[in-house]
Formats: sequence, C-alpha cells, structure tokens
Amino acid sequence: MISTYTVAEYNTEDTSVQVSYVNDEGFIHKRNINIPHLEDGSIDEEYFHEILEGQLRGVNNKIAVGAISFTDPNAEVGIAST
Repeated sequence: MISTYTVAEYNTEDTSVQVSYVNDEGFIHKRNINIPHLEDGSIDEEYFHEILEGQLRGVNNKIAVGAISFTDPNAEVGIAST
C-alpha cells in the first residue's frame, strides 16, 4: 500500500500536474491530475487536496486488485536501434 505521493512543480495557471507514486520496490506510477481553479483563477487548494487523496485511494485500490503497473525508474525506455 502506498501512503505518500510526489506532486511535480506547477504554476497557478496550469490545468494539470504530474503526480508520482512509489511502491515498496522503488518502482514508479505516474498520473496527470487536473488542478481545480476558483472563479478568480486561483487554485482551489481544498478541492485539489481532496482530488489528490482520492487519487491515492484509487491507486491503492488498483494495487489491491492488480490493475495498475509500476515501472522501474532506472530502466531504459525508448526505441532500440540495431
């Protein structure tokens, strides 16, 4: 079960942000999360926190049923050339 997550840096005008979850093996699962804004354009911090906590619960639920994948952050990703 995952209890923490890391939110990438974002600005007030951003509409989404990348959130990373790390499992016990050190593998990573990343998601893009929408950032809610108030009518004045500022970030709705309370609702944003609720969204982040809800996403964490969702990740843990998917871990429980084996419906999520984590990747090795040290694995090389890309197209191999011959």
